[in-house]
Amino acid sequence: MLTLALAAAGPLGVAALVSAARRANAAERARILGGRPPRRLPIRVRAPLARALAAADLSIDPEAAVELWAAGVGAVCLLATALAPGLALPAALLAIASGPATLVLLRGRRDLKIAAALPGALEQLAAELRGGGTVAEGVARLADGDGPLAGDLRRVHTRASLGVGLADALAAWPGERPRLPEIRAVAGALAVAVTLGGRSAGALEGLSASLRDRLGAVAESRSLSAQTRLSAVVVGAAPLGYLAFSALVDPRSLGVLVGTGVGRVCLVVGLALEGLAALWMRRIVRSTA
Repeated sequence: MLTLALAAAGPLGVAALVSAARRANAAERARILGGRPPRRLPIRVRAPLARALAAADLSIDPEAAVELWAAGVGAVCLLATALAPGLALPAALLAIASGPATLVLLRGRRDLKIAAALPGALEQLAAELRGGGTVAEGVARLADGDGPLAGDLRRVHTRASLGVGLADALAAWPGERPRLPEIRAVAGALAVAVTLGGRSAGALEGLSASLRDRLGAVAESRSLSAQTRLSAVVVGAAPLGYLAFSALVDPRSLGVLVGTGVGRVCLVVGLALEGLAALWMRRIVRSTA
């Protein structure tokens, strides 16, 4: 009966969501005209969540991310309840943990994009110097763009404009990206170029070539370890896939697992070991990449 009820409620829910989406823009305009501020998370939650989303290179507001996360948790709970009521709690816990786990797994995406953009930025700055420009002008031009480095260089340019000096502003840049040793080399080279001017264009081009070689070596290493990473994903997802398949084929087979004390203990221990194995395999794959 619960499955029939969910099946009947599904089309109604979809229709309600479509109708709400059509009214979203009008409602937002009415909220702005009415002067009512949008709902915002507490600053203690919003600030770290915004940093985590930026590190994962996800261009979404923290409030929208929380809404999507809550909707996903609700959908997983409904599906698990329809298959086997005893699976609702484990499925809810997994869905809740999936949000923070995803941010942890993707936390290096922004750094990778910034590292990949450094050689091109150095070449543009070298060209600026060869054309008679200055490092400050090149940094300002890059800061006005929309590339991965624009945000960082915009902060550098702002500090320099406030009177700190471009060399000192560049010296603070590596502290903002401690996970990227390339930033320290680039900031140091640009600080030297501020003094030398056009004579440092060749050095900047040489550093750009070195960074490109480093990125190429890292990319080759990742391509060689792609099969290892795929094997780790398949091995780690196999138990969860088998559990989902069993629930779809014969939901009554999960009665022992979720309906008895011993079964619940086995389920919790199994999920804990699955998470520990995933962390272990991730560490092994990272060591070989």
